[in-house]
Formats: sequence, structure tokens, C-alpha cells
Amino acid sequence: MAGGLMAVRLFVPSPVGMADNGDGFRRMCSLDVVTLVPPGVEQWLKFAHFTYTRAPQDGCDPAQVYPSSGNWLLRAAEALSGLLGLPGVLDLRALAVLFCVLIAGAFAVFAAALRGSVLRRAVVCGLLFLVVADSTFAGYAGSPYGELAGLIGMVWALAGAVHLGGAPAARLLGLLACTAGAVVAVASKTQSATMAVPFVILLALARVPLGRWRAGWRVRIAPALAAVVIIGAAVGEIAAQPGQFRRINPTEMVFVGLLPRSDDPGEAAVDLGLPADFARYEGRSWWVEEPPQSDPRWAAYEDRMTYGNIASFLLTHPGVTARVAYDALDDFGAARPDYLGSYPPEAGLAPGAQESRLALFSALVRDMGGGLMLALVTVLGAVAVPWWRRTADPRRRAFVATVLCLAALTWTQFLTAVYGEAIENTKHLVFAVLASGLTVVMAVAVSAAGPGTRRDVAAGLSDRNGASADPDPGHDVDKVPGPDTKSAASAGTTASGVV
Repeated sequence: MAGGLMAVRLFVPSPVGMADNGDGFRRMCSLDVVTLVPPGVEQWLKFAHFTYTRAPQDGCDPAQVYPSSGNWLLRAAEALSGLLGLPGVLDLRALAVLFCVLIAGAFAVFAAALRGSVLRRAVVCGLLFLVVADSTFAGYAGSPYGELAGLIGMVWALAGAVHLGGAPAARLLGLLACTAGAVVAVASKTQSATMAVPFVILLALARVPLGRWRAGWRVRIAPALAAVVIIGAAVGEIAAQPGQFRRINPTEMVFVGLLPRSDDPGEAAVDLGLPADFARYEGRSWWVEEPPQSDPRWAAYEDRMTYGNIASFLLTHPGVTARVAYDALDDFGAARPDYLGSYPPEAGLAPGAQESRLALFSALVRDMGGGLMLALVTVLGAVAVPWWRRTADPRRRAFVATVLCLAALTWTQFLTAVYGEAIENTKHLVFAVLASGLTVVMAVAVSAAGPGTRRDVAAGLSDRNGASADPDPGHDVDKVPGPDTKSAASAGTTASGVV
């Protein structure tokens, strides 16, 4: 149902996507395709262009091509375009169809973990749909941006994570889904590589029996291997970043992010190891006329454009650090960039028109403001720690652990976007905004986790005491205390071993 509703949301009465700001052009060069733009129509920012054709010879600069898990989706969409009879070599409407299919799969996996009444499960899934299908995120489905892979990966990681408290088979399948989603998410673009941190935290809380690995520390082996895979994907994505962007992004942060928020830009420039008169480039990005790199002395100071230098400055200038974060709260609260059109030219709407077919969540974020939304996420994340420790039922523990992971992911991506590059903050905060919405949904979903089976509860007690995570299925009733039996824990034993 989720896939069908998403298809209606994206294609009725006309397809919607997101206009290219220039980033998409570089990314689509990885497939050697370029946008097919109707004559007299603007290529950038105003309209969503869906059809791509083969690039002319030397039409793409290999130095600007970067690997991304999003390229896997584009390859699949390229094949799907032909099957659907869409024009060109690649049509992004096929990518939107693929998005609907993948979201349907993620929702099916997530719903399988829910318990309780049909109404309760429907409410939780409905809330999840309102977030994922919001205009802030759905437009990426028909866009050339790498963010789409990150968004899909986050949803799949969430869907798998809630199964990490079920029966052994469910835990294994959940771990595979969570790992696959996390790898797609962290490898979607360089910014998303820091998502590996909260995903590793989540896996550190998981125990997955596998084969003979069913007791003690051995139930941590599978999650540990999954964490290694995720970290490897993140490191690989960072290492594959085109060389020029290793200078461009820090340069943006210095001149657009730090100097304008300093009481004395000249002094701040000196503290960054630059000449004081470099303050004249305050607020000027890499892409404007007379940018910082146009200065004749640039070659002598280019090596100061590093995140190590920026981190050192931020640590010694707490006022600037605080102002950068404070200003970014407005960008977070905006939820969605207002300069990227949603409709193709044939829709007949004004250039730059944005759709708002489903925008309840983004409206809520705007009404609350970035600061209040982040505060709510912080409270939920803080409460999740003792909540997880007090909960014996493994199913609920898995849901609560996911709340903690998503809260950490919100803050990780907020800090990465805010201190990683100072332009287009609202667009770069999309992962943090989605994570904040998922955090709230998961906090509600804990009530729909439902009690585990006796086998699950026995495994949960084992999880907390380091014993076997696979109690003998023939003796579940004997091993799990019932209302008329003495608690095994009070007698000094757990469901499957000695305390």
C-alpha cells in the first residue's frame, strides 16, 4: 500500500521532482548522460527535467565525477526507463518508480515488526508515511541528486533495526536489511559518511545468534562484522571524493561560514593562518565573481583550507562556533530549500513553482522551529538510554535502541552539514531533518512493538546477562517465569544460565 500511495503522491496529477542546482550535472556524468532541455527553457533551478540523453564527446569532466551508492539506483533506473518505454537514455520518472518499489519494501519489513491492534499498527505506519512522503524528501525521487540514496538507505536501516530484538532468524534478516540500508546511506555522498557513527552505536547494542555463535560474546560477532562493513563504506566514500572538493568545501566554510560570524574578520583570518586582508573575501563563495581563490596569493595559502585547521579555529573561538550553529537552526527549521522548482516545463506552472501535496511534517518543523525540533529529538535520545536499560523485552529494546540511533543520527548530520560547508545549508540538512522525524515516529512506535514471545523474552534476558541467546525451544515455558512460578532471576539464574 505504501508504494501505491507514494506513486499517487509523486505522479498525480502530474509528476514532480526537483530542479538541478548544478550538482546533478556532475553526478549524472558518472553515467555519461546530460539533461535534455527543451529550447528556450531554463536548465537550472527552475524546472525538474526528467529526460537525459547520451553526453557529447568531452561533454563531461571526469575530474568532477564521484562514486556514490546513488549511482546503483541510476543504473537500475536506466534499465527500467527502457522497460517502461520512457524517452531518452535515462528518465528520472523511472527512478521515482524505483523509489516507490523500494519504499514499499521498507514499509513491509517495518510493518512485520509491529504488534498490537490493526489500528495501532496502521497509525504508526501512517505517521511514518507522512514523514517519508513529505515534500521535503519525496521530490528527490525524481531528481539527479545523491541525497535520494541516503534517504532510502536511512529508511531501510530503520526497517531492519526494529527486528534486532526478535527471534534469531528475524534478527539475522533484520541485521542484513539494516546493514544494506546503512551502507547505501553512508555511501550516498561524502557528507553522509558520518552516519556510520550512529549506525555503529546501534550495532554495538545488538546481539545476533548465528550458527554456532549463540552464546556470550559470540552473539556480537555478526553485528561487529556488519559495523566493519559500514565503516568501510564510509571510509571508501570519503577517500573517493574528487580532489578539488577537498579544497572547495573547507574554503566555503572559512569564507562563508567563519569570517562573517567573527567580531573581527581580519583577526579571524590571521588566526586561520591567512593574511588579515583576506577578510575582504568575507561571505564570498567559491562560485561567485572574484572568489577567494582568485587572489594572486592563493597558492601560498591554499593549504590552510583543511578541516583540521577549521576544527582548531572552532575549538579556540567558541563564540564563532556557537553563532554558526545558532544561525543553522533557521536553515533546519526551513526544512526545504525554496529555490528549487518541483515541476517539469510541460506542467505549465511558473518557473520555480514548488509542490506541497503532502507537507504536514515540514509545516510542523517550520512552526516548531529548528531549535525546538532539535530539543525534542535530544530529549527523546536522552530518555532512550535509561529506557533501553530498564526494558527487559528484547522487541521493545530494539525499538528503543532505534530511537537512540536516530537521535544520534540527527545530531551527527546536523553538525556535519553545519560545520562541513556553509552554503545551501537547508539542502545539506535534509538527512538531519528526516532523522528527526523518524526519531519522533519511532518513539511513538515503541508502543506498537508489542511484547515478545516467550522465546524472545528468554533471548532478551540472555542478551542482558551474556548467556545463550537461543534457549531450547522445547522448554520455553519452563525457562520463562509465568505468573504462578518463581522468577528464575530471583533464584540466581537467568532464562538460560547462571547470573
